[in-house]
Amino acid sequence: MNSEIRSGIAISVAGFLWLLLEFFLGLHTTRIDYQPFFTWLSVIIPITGLYWAIKAKRDRFYEGKITFIHAAKTGLIVTAVSSIISPLLAWLYVSVVNPFYFSTMITHRKQMIEELNLSSLEEKSIKINEAYQYFNVSTYLIQSFLAILIIGVVLTLIIAALIKKNKHNVLAENILSN
Repeated sequence: MNSEIRSGIAISVAGFLWLLLEFFLGLHTTRIDYQPFFTWLSVIIPITGLYWAIKAKRDRFYEGKITFIHAAKTGLIVTAVSSIISPLLAWLYVSVVNPFYFSTMITHRKQMIEELNLSSLEEKSIKINEAYQYFNVSTYLIQSFLAILIIGVVLTLIIAALIKKNKHNVLAENILSN
């Protein structure tokens, strides 16, 4: 279980470093329009972390073969650890590193709403209220927790289904290693 905890922590820290990279690239300040596209690339972190964790468990603990259940259990533990630690690091980011994150995002959203040229003042008001409801600490932390949990579970199931070694995979690895 120690390797699963370490993997969960590693994924969380890598996600925090990704947030810092986004910040230093200006994706949370001056280049906000590009942030959603760049953020989707961060899915590489849990894919890689979960794959390595499950593969390490398979190779070290199960002598090169792992059942779907054991692989899924490993991935779910990693996901649970990461879904607990990542929101804490997200809170650290919005509290210490970028305390203006939410106000910057709300200002940007207001500018986008103005560019929509909505005819009704009521429509604008509703959209602005939605921005305030969306961009706040509690919503951000809940989204962080749920996103990591959902993405982690889905990726775990996919990786667990693909990582099992069968006779053909072992034969191919033996041929390639010689």
